[in-house]
This record gives sequence, structure tokens and C-alpha cells, in this order.
Amino acid sequence: MSQQRVPCPACKAPIVFGARKCRACKAWLVPEAQPRVPRVILGGIALAGTIFAVVVGGRESPVGEAPPLTNLDPSGSSSAAGAPRPGSIGPEIEAEPEPTPADPQKRWKTREIRLGDAHPLDVVFHPKGTSVYVSADDATLREYKLKTGELVHKASMPAQGDEIRMLFDRYVAVLRHEDAARIPVMDTSAWDRDPVLLDVGKSPGEIVPMPDGRSVVASTIDGKRVARFDLPTGVRLADITLPHATGQLFLVRAENRPYIGAMGALSHGGRAAGAWIDLFDPSEEPFGATRRSIFIGREPRAGVVSRDGGSLFFPDRVSNKAVLLDIAATTQVKSTAVGLSPEQGFLLNDDRLGVTLDSKARTVTVVDLATMKVTSTLMLDGAPCAGAASPDGRTLFVALGGTERPPKGSGVAVIAGEPLRIVATIPTGPGVCAVDVTRDSSRAVVASYYDKSILVLEQ
Repeated sequence: MSQQRVPCPACKAPIVFGARKCRACKAWLVPEAQPRVPRVILGGIALAGTIFAVVVGGRESPVGEAPPLTNLDPSGSSSAAGAPRPGSIGPEIEAEPEPTPADPQKRWKTREIRLGDAHPLDVVFHPKGTSVYVSADDATLREYKLKTGELVHKASMPAQGDEIRMLFDRYVAVLRHEDAARIPVMDTSAWDRDPVLLDVGKSPGEIVPMPDGRSVVASTIDGKRVARFDLPTGVRLADITLPHATGQLFLVRAENRPYIGAMGALSHGGRAAGAWIDLFDPSEEPFGATRRSIFIGREPRAGVVSRDGGSLFFPDRVSNKAVLLDIAATTQVKSTAVGLSPEQGFLLNDDRLGVTLDSKARTVTVVDLATMKVTSTLMLDGAPCAGAASPDGRTLFVALGGTERPPKGSGVAVIAGEPLRIVATIPTGPGVCAVDVTRDSSRAVVASYYDKSILVLEQ
């Protein structure tokens, strides 16, 4: 007599009714049959205010009304994850006691994790802060356990990742900004499977998670396209082509609902000629049909959204200004002069202060957002190349790698207090290139390219 088959609760593959384990995804179906090993299940709940930004390269393009939308057939979109393949090389991460938030007045301790066989490009914390994900120049995505420094997972990617993004506490997106047209997205709960490939278009820019908890919006620089995808299937749900090269995306709030802010720039004769941000409600159908474009300067760099989602703070590198954009029914743009070549912006101390990292000036400029006046300028021991603010808004970590690519400088500056000041400058290996902070603000991690190492900062 033939055996009755039912779909697996985890991966939907057909399994024999009453089976204890799925042969396709290896999931245990009977709780008491599982090995007695503590596991961490990565949640898929979206954080509506999650914000990511990347540098927008100048591209020559006209500015005008939105072109007709592309009608897409979901059946023609990228497929879901492929067949299982070897990828997991260790146990999943054990839960650790939650550390207390950092006190900037205390001395920072450091621990080093060596990669050995590859150079790190970017690093981001596991949502629980117990491990770090690292993209390396050998086109791998790795996971290292903080407690022991052990490499517990490793997977091959279609190309090396310039930057990585955490999505829904479960997926890691690998961004290659040049010579790429797809964004690989790795499901960190299934390292034995291939990453989902999102067909975004030429020169991927940024990717942000949506409040629905399962869809993402991605942009392209040369492709000038903004598209919405479903996870984990990778199906493209909708897209729109914008008139400018779009590299930065923000999830903001306007008219009491979530909006997408797509920031694009154009150039003439190799020089920055202007930048715009397009605001539209992602829930509208067709996607992006109603939008408004706002002129915001010449060459905006990596920015950040306020906690209430109503303001956007970013530097303009060409005009050497810090810009505050209030997003409402009628938008308002304010600006003030800062140090030479500001590359990145942050909000600190309950969003009362805006901070820019000025690469040529080797300074940090602090702006009072209520008056848009500079309150202080902090001198750094090197040129900043990257920064990360703690989620509580009390501390800023600045990587002093310099402006070369890859960076060659070393050291990380810790900025905190009121008024803001440099409370520590911590030595690192050469080529410090990326930094991240845990969600409880208790730890930071710094990647050093030439040293092939990850430095963990904690108190």
C-alpha cells in the first residue's frame, strides 16, 4: 500500500505522514526527537524603522516625471533558494546572557578574531549580539562566534560583497555596487542552501526591509530602478524606473504612514550637478505611481532617518554642508556649513545633534539641529572612512581607515558625552574599513582589511 505524503511544515517538500525528520530541509518534525543542543531561531519580524544608506555615485541623467511602470509577471522573477549544498561547518550560536548597555566613561576592552585566509570587507552583528557576519574578499559570507572566535558558518556568494545588510533578523543581503546586477540574500537559518538572488538591475545601490515583515525594496545606480521583492521566494512584485541614478533608500514617515525615500543624483562632465529625493507610498498600486521629487543639493552622502521617521539628516560632500530634511505634507530643507568632504551623517543624543564625518578635514562636526548651528568640531587622529552610532544614540564609533580603497589607516575613535567629545581612540590593525554596534549598545566590532582581523570592543 502506498504511503500517504503531506507537505513539510518548514520547506513544503512532500514527506511521509508521521515522519520524524524532513529529508529535504533536515528539519525535525517531532520535538522530542531533536538533539539536545541549544539553538537560536532567528526571527523574521521587521523593524519598521530600520534604515540603511549607501553612498550615491554621480550619474548623468535627466530629471522629469516618472515613466510608465513595468508590468511584471511573478512567474518570470527570480526563483527561490536552490538545492541544498554544503555550507554549515559548525553548530548554531548558543544564547548568551544579555550584557548591559555601555558606559562611555569606562575603559573599552578589546578581543581579536582572526580570519586568516581572507580580507574582511564589511561586518554586521547577529541580532542577539552573540556572533558577527563578515563579508570577505574571497566572495564568502561568514559567521564567527564572539565568545570563542570560532568560524561556525561559511557560504560562497556569486561575488564579493562591498557591504552587507541584516534583514528581518534572519536574512543577510550582500551588496556589490559595481559589476553586478543581482543582490544575493542568505537565509541564516539555512546555511546549507544557496542564497536567493534578487534581480535588481545594473549596479545595486541599497536594500531596505518593509513593515510587512517579508518584502524588501532595492535600488540600482546605473539601472535607475527601484523594485520590491518578496522574501524568501525572491519574486519581484513591482518596480519603477526613476529619472536619476538611485543609490540611497530610506524608510520614512509622511502623512502618518510609511514612505520610501529614493535619493538619486546626476552629473555633467564628470561633476556632480544635482540630487533629488523621490517620496512615495510603497503600498500604492501601481508601485510608485504617485510621488513627489524634492531638490536636496549637489552630491548627498550616507544619511540617517530620525527615530520618529519624520526627518532625514545627511551631508553634501561637494557643497561641504550638513542638510536636514523635514518630511511632511510640505517638506522643508535646512543646511549649514561643516568640514571638508563630509561623507556620512549621524543623529545622537535623542536626535538633538547631527554629526558629520569630514574625510579631508579629518574632523567630526557637531550640529545643533534646533538652530542648525555648529556647536563643536572634533579633531581625529586620522581620516574617517566609516562610522556606526549606538542604537541608544549615546555613542559614535568612527573607523580611521582613510580615503583610499581599500583603506590603509588604523584606529577607531569613540565619541560620547554631553557635550560630545572623543573619549577614546583605540588601536586596530591596518586597513580598518567597517564598524558595527550591537542593538543593546554594549559592544562594537571593527573590521581591518590588511590585518585580516575583526576587533571586538566591550566593557
